[in-house]
Amino acid sequence: MFKRWWPSFLGALLVAAAFIWVYVFFPVMAKLPADYEQNYYFSGTVQVLNSATNQLNPAMPVNVTRALKASGLEDDVLLLDQKITFTHAQAGTELPFGSEEVYGLDRTTRANVAGYGDISRTGQFTFPADTQKQDYPFWSATANQSLTAKFVKEETYQGLTVYVFQVDQKNINLGTYANTGIPQSGDFLINIKVEPVSGVPVYSDTTTTLKISPAPSVSMPIFISTIAYTSETIDEMVSTAESTQSLIMWASVYAFWIVVGVGIVFIGIGFFRNRAA
Repeated sequence: MFKRWWPSFLGALLVAAAFIWVYVFFPVMAKLPADYEQNYYFSGTVQVLNSATNQLNPAMPVNVTRALKASGLEDDVLLLDQKITFTHAQAGTELPFGSEEVYGLDRTTRANVAGYGDISRTGQFTFPADTQKQDYPFWSATANQSLTAKFVKEETYQGLTVYVFQVDQKNINLGTYANTGIPQSGDFLINIKVEPVSGVPVYSDTTTTLKISPAPSVSMPIFISTIAYTSETIDEMVSTAESTQSLIMWASVYAFWIVVGVGIVFIGIGFFRNRAA
């Protein structure tokens, strides 16, 4: 009997193995790695308030580095150090606009996990794999709260199908300015293009405007930064998105259906062998 049915047994094992791979092993492999490290490079301009004239200084060219490096795991939550550095694009001197934070991330969803990192955060740190055409809350270190990245459209960018998201929120309360008691607020405009299978952001530009209100109905900008991915970072992110998309599709879709198909063929062979006998 076994000689007649062994193809069906083998086919059933192949089908079971395919499902176990997709629903058990692949999700573990798809997590952010414990040694995650990535640098993003931006260029643009910054304007700051001249306290002597109460006017913004002329825009200065800047280069910005966003350095991300995993520093450990706590209960499978990834601790990620982020260091943002501004330098003058011509002089090369570091400017006092940078920041350092420690995030605690869900390795699967890439969302902030409350209670981990240097402060408790909400929303996404970055887009998840299998990004959907929906709005996502994103944590902003400058705003110290989550802002909404709204889905705008689908388009083709650098040969990739991407989803375009935009954060456009104005007059976000930022407390008071430099212990003066003067109310401070911020406007945030961010455009992001994401390859949806991998969740890799292949383009990003950000305009941040910080304002003070020294008197009712008076709003005075004190800081404006406009930065975007450098062409080198765009090229790197497009390449990363292409390779990651291909890996995900082969590991979770194409290989799955190939193995399931082969398994079904073997199951059918077993049935036909049994009937013929």
